[in-house]
Formats: sequence, structure tokens, C-alpha cells
Amino acid sequence: MNIQELSVDPNPHHHHLNPVIWDNNAMRSEVRSKLLKIADHFIDYLNVPNLKLKDITLSGSSAGYNYSDYSDIDLHLVVSDVDSKDEELFTAKKNQYNSNYTLSIKDIPVELYVQPAEQPHVSNGIYSVKQNKWLTEPKHEEPTVEPKAIKNKARNYSAKINSAMRSQDIDKCKGVMDELKRLRKAGLETGGEQSVENLAFKLLRARGQIDKLRKYIDKLTSAKLSLEDQYED
Repeated sequence: MNIQELSVDPNPHHHHLNPVIWDNNAMRSEVRSKLLKIADHFIDYLNVPNLKLKDITLSGSSAGYNYSDYSDIDLHLVVSDVDSKDEELFTAKKNQYNSNYTLSIKDIPVELYVQPAEQPHVSNGIYSVKQNKWLTEPKHEEPTVEPKAIKNKARNYSAKINSAMRSQDIDKCKGVMDELKRLRKAGLETGGEQSVENLAFKLLRARGQIDKLRKYIDKLTSAKLSLEDQYED
């Protein structure tokens, strides 16, 4: 895929929040009701005794002015007292849940996450669905990053993804996936949601590049763990 030829706006911007979710910057009651039901279902799915749930939040582009047709709703269960083993369990169950259930709010996909309360979460806007109020209200700012810079960064990582997949080397593929995660984390920590790194990551995700790599890693893992029948009658 040639990132230069993408028709997706790498840095979408609006002068109002998504009207599907918000009404005068307040979450629509029917949206909030459904998100709370989804959160309850996810909690049941986790099946973790004494889960210390502190909040249920919505963040990301759907809680700001840079949403697009490729945006999803990032719904976070904010949980306290999470250790490393819990994080691994939550990540595995989150991935399985998002794979098993295709959930949406008026055609906007809903993605579930478990967020340790002790870890800082970077987002231009953070809304407490549980408390029905803004924790961090997004600011309306005009984009300052050039689309060319975003596409150049995305094109570089698209080439890395394709090269890793052509190698059929699971370690190289995992290495690129880890690099992509570090890319986004570094961008969010230094420049926020409007950083070149975060916007490049979102562009790659919107075009299916990251999901393609994730599925290929799963395929290589399955092959590595399988034993083919080499015997003939």
C-alpha cells in the first residue's frame, strides 16, 4: 500500500464534537446508557473477583475535534491495584473480547480497554461515562502539523511492516509491532494527540496496516506452535 496515495485525511479537524455522541458538549443520554451496558458486559466477561473499578471513561478522537470516519470509541475501565500479571490477563481478555464482539454506537466501533488507574492516560479529551462529566474537556485548536510530515512518517513504517512480513520472521514482525507502540507512546508523551507520531500511527491503523501485521503475527505464531503431518501412507 502506497501511503502517498491514501485518500484519508491524516489530520482531520472539526469545529464541533461528533454530534452522534455529543449534544452541546454533553454526552447524549442514549449513548451513555448503551456505553454503561457495554462496560457492564465487559466486566462480566473479565470475570475478575473484587475488581476495583474506579471509573469508566471515553477518550481519544471521539472525545475531541479530530474524529473521522475511521475513529472508534475508546471505552476504558479504569481499575486500581493492577500488577503486571493482571495487566497481561486484562490485555489477553481485552483482545479476545474485541475479537468476539462487534459493538458499535450508530456505526462507530467501540473498543474496550482496561486502564490501570496508576498509569497516566494522555488524551485531549477524557469524559467520565460513569460520572457523566468531563474530566478533561477538549480544547478547540487548529491543526499545526503538516499532512506531508504525517504521511512521510507513516510511509516509513508502512515499508517496515511490509519488509517484516516478507521476511516471514516472527521476531522481526513482533519487533516492528513493538516499535509502532513505542512510536505512538513517545508521540503522546511529548506532543500529545496532535504529534506527528500519533497521527502517523492512526493513519496506519485507519488503512488496516497495523491490523494486517497483528493478524500475520497470529498466523506465524499458530504455524510455529503446530506440528504438520509429515508421514505418508
